[in-house]
Formats: sequence, C-alpha cells, structure tokens
Amino acid sequence: MFFSIINIEGDFMKKEKYYTYTLDTVILNVLALVLVFALIIIVGFTYPGNLLAIDMNDIIIMILWMILHEIIHAIGFFSSKTVKKENVTMGMFLEKGIFYCMCKQEIPKKTILFSLVLPLTTIGIITLILGYIFSSSLLVFLSIVNISGCIGDIMMTIFMFKLPKDIKYLDLDDPTSFTIISKEDISNVKTLGIIKKDSGIYDKSKMYAKNKKKIDISKMSLIFLISMIVIYILTLFI
Repeated sequence: MFFSIINIEGDFMKKEKYYTYTLDTVILNVLALVLVFALIIIVGFTYPGNLLAIDMNDIIIMILWMILHEIIHAIGFFSSKTVKKENVTMGMFLEKGIFYCMCKQEIPKKTILFSLVLPLTTIGIITLILGYIFSSSLLVFLSIVNISGCIGDIMMTIFMFKLPKDIKYLDLDDPTSFTIISKEDISNVKTLGIIKKDSGIYDKSKMYAKNKKKIDISKMSLIFLISMIVIYILTLFI
C-alpha cells in the first residue's frame, strides 16, 4: 500500500502543468516610456539629424512599421516546421494599445525565443544602425518607436531564459496573456511586468484556442484606420 501511494504521487508529479501569465500593461508602459526617453537622449547626443521633423506620411509609415513588427513575429513562429498556418493569428486592439501576433499551438522554447527577438533585432537595432549609416532620420525614428514598443517582448525574453529548456509555449485567446507548459515547478520564476494568473494540471482537451481568426481587428481600430486613410487622402489634395 505504501509503495502504491508513492507511485501515485510520482505519476502526479510527472504530469505536465500549465502556468498562465498576464502582461502588466501599466508597468510595461512605464518601462516603454523610460526606454523611449533614454533612446531619445542617447540619439540626441549622437545623431546629427532632426528626429522631430515628421509629417503625415511618416505617421502612416509608423503604423505600417508596427504591423510589420507583428508579421516578423509570425515569420519567427514559422521557423518551426511544426507550426501550422491556421494557428498563427494577428490582430489590432488600439483601445488597449495592442498590435499582436499569436501562435495558438504548443511550440518549443527556442521557437518562441526566436520569434520574440526577431523584430527587436531586424527592424529595431539593425535599422537603427542603418539609420546612422545612411543619415536617415525616419529610420532612426522608426527604430526608436519599435525598440520601445518591444518592451513586452524584451521582458518575456528575460522570463523565457529563466525557464527549463523543455517547456512549451501556448497562446490561447487573450492577447495580453500566454501559457507555459512544464513538467517542472516554475511557480517561483518571476520577471518584472509578468504576473502569474493561473496554474494547474495541463489537460490538452480543455485548454485550446477557440478563436482562430487569421486577422482580428476591433471596431475602434478599424474606425481609426479608416480615419487615417481618409485624412491621408485629403492631405494629398490640400
């Protein structure tokens, strides 16, 4: 009987557990502001151009740049041959300050890490360097916007590095949350801006994404985009 209890407890401990985390948008927005001001100060001392000389065209490009950021996340997800197209979704909820790309299937740690750092390096750091080389105020400006907008990606990357190698990552339907599946106890792993919301025994039949729209745009975001397009067209005739 004693050995049976040990075996039962051992089987329980071997079961995969899920840990759902939510992003603390207040802390992340504060960190983003600190980062953008720091970058502006650094660039102000090192870049000879005028970063404030932006017009309507540049604002449109900035929005497209943010969308490009999410497309690059998707490219990062597709670096894994196991990722299915129907499980990668993108969306826009400007009322929450969110552009997002989600992978609604289990992926390994190396895939989520690659996806997280790809926009930061490609259209952030590399673009910033190119902006200096070609004296392009627009590229420098876009790079600063992108790098500061990567604060959630940066904090998630730090968090992921603290986790075991064999964890699996999963997005469900909330763009401000993510789930980690692990055989090891990771409840004590903490990172600024990331809050543990829920945990328990992982049941794949019960934990799955219900909304798998390829593109999900809120009504307010759609109104904003249409308004921007109309304003842009009007400026062409003024």
